[in-house]
Amino acid sequence: MRAILLTGFAALSTLFGGWLALRARKHIHLLLGFGAGVLLGATFFDLLPEAIEAAGQGGWTSREILALTVVGFLIFYIGQRFLALQHCPHNDCGPDRHVGRMSALGLIAHSSIDGASIAASTMISWRMGLIVAVGIIVHDITDGLNTILLVTREGSASRKDLVFLVADAIAPIVGGIVVVLSALPSHHLALILGVTSGFFLFTATGDLLPDAHRRSPGFGVSAAALGGVLFIGIAVRLASISF
Repeated sequence: MRAILLTGFAALSTLFGGWLALRARKHIHLLLGFGAGVLLGATFFDLLPEAIEAAGQGGWTSREILALTVVGFLIFYIGQRFLALQHCPHNDCGPDRHVGRMSALGLIAHSSIDGASIAASTMISWRMGLIVAVGIIVHDITDGLNTILLVTREGSASRKDLVFLVADAIAPIVGGIVVVLSALPSHHLALILGVTSGFFLFTATGDLLPDAHRRSPGFGVSAAALGGVLFIGIAVRLASISF
């Protein structure tokens, strides 16, 4: 129930991000930078250390977990490039809503992985689940934001566009339920978290930060990213004391 509760917060975060995309576009670059910092901090301060520790119970080494991190990074990198080449082979895509909706389906798919990651970490320990959830909840604000930007192409939103946002919000809950019902042992859950670490790294460095700097080349994005790293670092420290 804790895992599903946390995925529910991720769903609300996605809806909030969609609302921001419609109401507060002027400061989106700062939100993207902060989200990138949160993901980087969550990966190195909590997710990878805990995944390596949990995997050791099943005889997996730290090298193998880090290899899965690389695999996760490459999966999402290659997947993004494949979608880009399919829809924009010459990088000349205009503001086509059909292309944007196809890309939004990819966001919905990885939102289900977000929910699976929250559930997997929560089943290892409540503290770890909370930290991973914080990282994903902050990141899912940008998911909702990006979903609206993709399907509307920065125009006005239709009812069909809002359906994509709702689907993206529900996806983490579905992913979490699947993991909870599968009842995997902790060392197997750690493998999921290894791949998730790669996803976090790619999302922060290959998606959020480039998008943020494209929107605003100033120092504000860098400051927001640093703030995100510090925020999650403090959160991890406080959680370790409390739990």
